[in-house]
Amino acid sequence: MNSIKVYDISLLNFEEKCWSPNTFKTRVSLNKESTSINYNKGIPFDSVWVSFEEIPIVIPKLTKTTETPTVPVIVDTSKDVVIQDSWKIAQYLEANYPDTPSLFHGNEELHEAAQASFSSFSFALFRLVIMTVANNIGNEDVKAEFRKSREAKFGMTLEKFAGNPEDQIRIANEGLKDIRAKLAKSTYLSGSEVGWADGVLLAYFVMVDVLKHDIFQSRILDSVQGKNPLREWYERMAKYV
Repeated sequence: MNSIKVYDISLLNFEEKCWSPNTFKTRVSLNKESTSINYNKGIPFDSVWVSFEEIPIVIPKLTKTTETPTVPVIVDTSKDVVIQDSWKIAQYLEANYPDTPSLFHGNEELHEAAQASFSSFSFALFRLVIMTVANNIGNEDVKAEFRKSREAKFGMTLEKFAGNPEDQIRIANEGLKDIRAKLAKSTYLSGSEVGWADGVLLAYFVMVDVLKHDIFQSRILDSVQGKNPLREWYERMAKYV
């Protein structure tokens, strides 16, 4: 048993497959390896899968706070610490596990800004999969609760929020143009080593690859002719999936 436990959300018909971009960011943070011989590999951890309806029951017992219960949460038993939120977890790992590869490479603000810039395509990717999530989130009562809460948040029906898949594919590919250009010149978004920005991009991609595999592979990843630095990057990042 490892000292770190990661609490992740499960979906019906996708058992023990990480699909949530937020929890996947934490998995990359823990799994990150370095090409340098001066670093060990990533940090071992165990997964604890919780369903949508279990989150408001299980998570507050861990965090013991009034924060809205969400995943990911890590429990580090070696240090008696519980951290909620993928960004806070990344900061915690950076500060408390200095012998493992850095996520931020000394420039946390740059990676935070990169993550913010991904909104140009990440929202469209989420809209591509929202109905798959809604249809697999749990039993009929859980589906109804998920729909009610999300429609209140979005201010519209889930169907309207999802929109036309073709529109979302077009928006996503337009937003990814700068990413493709960057990866045509650099091995990773973070340079020669994987960093937080790479992990965030991978998290969004894995979400669609798991939930809408055919669309992701043919319409997002392979949407360009000729040399494809985005696919090459995705294949390099496969060790974290």
